[in-house]
Amino acid sequence: MVEDLRYEEIPYLQDILGYLPIKPDDEEDIINYIENITNVVAVNYKYEQYQFAYFGMHLLFMTYVYCTAWKIAQIEVDRYKDAIVFARPYNGREHDFKIEDADSIFVYSLMPEKDISKLFKIIELDNSQISGIADLIDTRNDMAHASGKFYILNEEGFEVKANSIFTSIKNIHKHMNNPIRKWYQKVILSFCMGEYEGYDDPKDIIVEQMIQSFKLSINELLICNEMSVSGLISAHIGFKDKLKNFKKEIKEYCIELGYIQD
Repeated sequence: MVEDLRYEEIPYLQDILGYLPIKPDDEEDIINYIENITNVVAVNYKYEQYQFAYFGMHLLFMTYVYCTAWKIAQIEVDRYKDAIVFARPYNGREHDFKIEDADSIFVYSLMPEKDISKLFKIIELDNSQISGIADLIDTRNDMAHASGKFYILNEEGFEVKANSIFTSIKNIHKHMNNPIRKWYQKVILSFCMGEYEGYDDPKDIIVEQMIQSFKLSINELLICNEMSVSGLISAHIGFKDKLKNFKKEIKEYCIELGYIQD
């Protein structure tokens, strides 16, 4: 049955997947989780169960939110530590709640969903944008109750709701542009300074440190590809050749995977 599903025909699904991790380390089973949820969306959409297809889209949205919160913790370490001082878990989950040094994106599932979005103040989301995330959560919650009726009855209704999710993801991603650039600069300079022990080939850094360990999405990788290294070269002229080579490898990797055209 999975072979008969056409993911590209589902409004915004492929677009949303472009903001989720490409190929992270499998310890958390992120990819299998995303693939299973994607199949749930596709099966329900195919059989016109649009509200249940939307529930799957919302799970993908929350996975994106968790990933982004985790990346903020890696990039803006001090601001993140200040922001989580008053973070609280659901009752009874205190023992498992370790977001100070989160080793899994799914640790954020132990935290009230609306509270997670408040972390996005670190990347300069304003109150109205954070409220928009909360509204999506409220909408999902309202539909999840056994009220005896369905709220999404057709393709048009599904597309409207899916567009709301996609719009929120794009907005968060826009605010992650500068943090991703900041992190990428640090990665490149660390490589040039020989701080990645055992790594001589930039492609290994791209695959193992950026794609797998940091869980980059396609769109985040494209931010790195679009970023000029001229400023870094001016500030670190001794690393000129290494910086240019790293930039070249990023581009070739994006071409190889079909993310950009040669």
